[in-house]
Amino acid sequence: MNQDVFQEAFNRISARRLKAKAENEQRNQEIDSKIPEIAEINYQLAQTASRILMGEDIEILKRQNLQAQRYCAQLLENHGYPADYLDMHYTCPKCQDTGYYGNDYCTCLKQMISSVNIENMNRNSRLKLCEFSQFSLEYYRNIILKETDSNNIEHEIDCYPVMERILQYCKQYAANFSLHSPSLLFYGRSGVGKTHLSLSIVSEVLKSGHEVIYDSICDLLNRIENEHFNQKFSGTDTLTAILNAELLVLDDLGTEFQTNYTLSVIYNIINTRLNHKLPTIITANMGNKALAETYDPRIVSRLFAVYKPLKFVGKDIRRMKMQ
Repeated sequence: MNQDVFQEAFNRISARRLKAKAENEQRNQEIDSKIPEIAEINYQLAQTASRILMGEDIEILKRQNLQAQRYCAQLLENHGYPADYLDMHYTCPKCQDTGYYGNDYCTCLKQMISSVNIENMNRNSRLKLCEFSQFSLEYYRNIILKETDSNNIEHEIDCYPVMERILQYCKQYAANFSLHSPSLLFYGRSGVGKTHLSLSIVSEVLKSGHEVIYDSICDLLNRIENEHFNQKFSGTDTLTAILNAELLVLDDLGTEFQTNYTLSVIYNIINTRLNHKLPTIITANMGNKALAETYDPRIVSRLFAVYKPLKFVGKDIRRMKMQ
């Protein structure tokens, strides 16, 4: 485990505990001033240990304390407060924001380690987030393309309505995202908006609090390969983070340097996330025929049979902007 990542995660958990204690102190001070009777009861409860040392019956003291606690809860409700207003409200009641449960790390600390790791990965990503509001359909207006289907029949495609439907689908996907959302394959020629819309989805999904990893497939594969073969990267585990992220976006499938190792990693990522029912978005600057010629049939069949394929159409927007 990367010690810097662990320390950052542990510090965040510890900060939660300090915050819970500070907020509890504020609530107690508020009630002391507004309901002095509760302050007196709490003072009496605090004397329990010394009363036990003085020889008072423990069972009697327990009953008295329980009665006093119930009376305090009733007083709080009578004054418009929740009955548990003076309780300590930890973010994780299981470990009380210590990060440890029993002899192991608590689930909350493990999740925080994952979150910090993903934040670091995204911070180093070359991709920059986009917004739906920046996506203009005007680049597709009056663009008519001719394409030949598998039966060698030529068709005309009006790009505007196709991309309008894709834009609306992406907006709904982002707005309604959950771990049950489908995986998506954005494919088509370069420069027609695949990366922009995938990163616009990421931007919205991140706002809803989900963990997302987004980067080019080249960069992610390079990290995984370095960690696998290079000792100086020990302690980091990009592949595990990728396999478990709530949403994964792999940009530019097909641009990676293909070896038996990288192809096996790509298959592992796609297959494992499908088995775990975790959504993935993949963009590719090629059509289904080129994908079939490039990748193992097991990969291609999953991309077109299990993923929802969305074919992007249009002319290269980057060139249009330059012109």
